[in-house]
Amino acid sequence: MGIRTVIRSVAHYVPNKRVSNDELASLMDTNDAWITERTGIKERRFIEQAGQSTADLGENAARLALEKVGWKPTDLDLIVVATLSPDYYFPGVGVMLQHRLGCRPIPALDIRAQCSGFVYGLSCIDGYVKSRQAARILLVCSEVQSPVLDLTTRGREMAVLFGDGAGALTCEAVSIEGDGDSAAPGVIDSFLGSDGAGADVLCMKVPGTATPGFISAEQVSDHVVHPHMEGKVVFKNAVTRLLETAHALLQRNSLRAEDIDLIIPHQANLRINEMVREQLGLAPEKVFNNIQSYGNTTAATIPICLSEALAEKRLTSGMMVMTLAFGAGFTWGGNLIRW
Repeated sequence: MGIRTVIRSVAHYVPNKRVSNDELASLMDTNDAWITERTGIKERRFIEQAGQSTADLGENAARLALEKVGWKPTDLDLIVVATLSPDYYFPGVGVMLQHRLGCRPIPALDIRAQCSGFVYGLSCIDGYVKSRQAARILLVCSEVQSPVLDLTTRGREMAVLFGDGAGALTCEAVSIEGDGDSAAPGVIDSFLGSDGAGADVLCMKVPGTATPGFISAEQVSDHVVHPHMEGKVVFKNAVTRLLETAHALLQRNSLRAEDIDLIIPHQANLRINEMVREQLGLAPEKVFNNIQSYGNTTAATIPICLSEALAEKRLTSGMMVMTLAFGAGFTWGGNLIRW
């Protein structure tokens, strides 16, 4: 007998405040056509009031996921949170959710894999399940990024990309007849990678311990407290690593691209996802995108996609699903899941 991590429910929560490309154009030198052509984004969600936090969004998504599966918070054995925008420098969001949800004193941990947070998080959960350390687990991917964006012409290349949102999954350990049974539902395989040589290419350096004094008034006035990205370098690396991940998962599991029913890629740039789809030779309907509505919600993009794909019946029981992500670090990876 083997054991497999089965996703029991998926839910998402996004703020009500919609921010269109035209609204950003009123704040900076940009326009809807420029943003749409380069990214595919038409609008994104921003928190509705100052102080609305990553834990707030994550709690809402978590409660929805628990409600869908019919679990109580006390049923959980572990909480894993993926975020790059925690409420505090420390502690992490995981322990906050453990308390807010009313869980037992179970383990709770945060993962800092940025846009790859979901694929890293699901792989981590799968390890806990396979080592029989936890049977019912909550994965929460939540981000509040709008407060650190430079909403001026100076920061437009980053500011137009990101939004706020959260997604959550409940996962359960389930016994199967054999470890290699690809027809049984659950996580079949995960592939992860990193290359710290790209750390300075996509980052937010300040505040941080590499800065004398952690943060200075001069850095605030010089606007180095905002995220930075070398877009062309990130684009090239993202396409390369996403394709590398897809081919690795296919080869390791004796599959062809056409055996995948649905790919759920990280929503960083529609052109990246289209290039990956074309290179894999897949029809447009086999790749789910919603970047048009939410922008890049970093760790939350894939669970929000999963939630919407289920609601739209684009994702149904028995499908072979592949997730793909690339993010700052650089980090990348993917999961192969029988839904």
